[in-house]
Amino acid sequence: MTTPVQAATTEVLEPAAAGSKTRGRRARVHAYQLLCVVLVLLLWSATTVSGLFTASSLPSPASVATEWLHLLGTPVFWQAVWDTLRGALAGLLLAGAVGVPLGLVTGTYAAAELSSRILVDFLRSFPVIALLPVFLLMLGSTPEMKSTVVFIACVFPIFLQAQYGARSVPPMISETVRAYRIPRLLRYTKVVLPSATPSIMTGLRLAATTSILVAIGVEILTTLPGIGHEVTQQQQNGNSAVAFGYIFTAGLLGYGINRGSMLLESILLRWRPPAHTA
Repeated sequence: MTTPVQAATTEVLEPAAAGSKTRGRRARVHAYQLLCVVLVLLLWSATTVSGLFTASSLPSPASVATEWLHLLGTPVFWQAVWDTLRGALAGLLLAGAVGVPLGLVTGTYAAAELSSRILVDFLRSFPVIALLPVFLLMLGSTPEMKSTVVFIACVFPIFLQAQYGARSVPPMISETVRAYRIPRLLRYTKVVLPSATPSIMTGLRLAATTSILVAIGVEILTTLPGIGHEVTQQQQNGNSAVAFGYIFTAGLLGYGINRGSMLLESILLRWRPPAHTA
């Protein structure tokens, strides 16, 4: 027979054991991730040593690391990072301001969703880079043009996630809201928005990473300043190690934004596990 003291001891030990297992699992995952990075670096080093590629086309990891550390102390580097972040952030904020309200409205009203479905499916399937010559003619090679392209690339993920979140309101709650004739504004702020917030946060997280990628892509294809422009310039000048340093910076920005978005999502949505998409 289990005594009260033994039962209480068991209740204390079980969460501790579960926490220990979780920490052990995380440690193994981090070790595997580090191992993958080391293997990639070793393969990269072996490829450069083998002579399959010239140093001008594929520099060694050591030379890239040296040039990147040197870049950190130059104002040109930080100006390029700021130019990329500024264009990406402007387009992302505008996409959120447009995509979230439209997604909530079309997700709440079936008629609005059905009416806009063909147009949305067509526009979101259109490659945004193909529109770049049109925007160059309309807006010129300006920061506003870069932000516009980022906006178009980011608005649809945010819109669709907000729409999906608005549709996730349980039917019983929707019927109760209609039965009590709750005002529309109160319905959105107290019912629809809380239910859709996890999906909206997922859309914003995906769009945040996309904004950096698109901004850099626009800079590569145009003369706009930023990380992408520096990659092209350094590659044309034969400074491939510096170009790879900027490419590494772009990867760090994308990774940092994704991790920061996940952290913000976990803080804002403590009451509910964050939504994930494929």
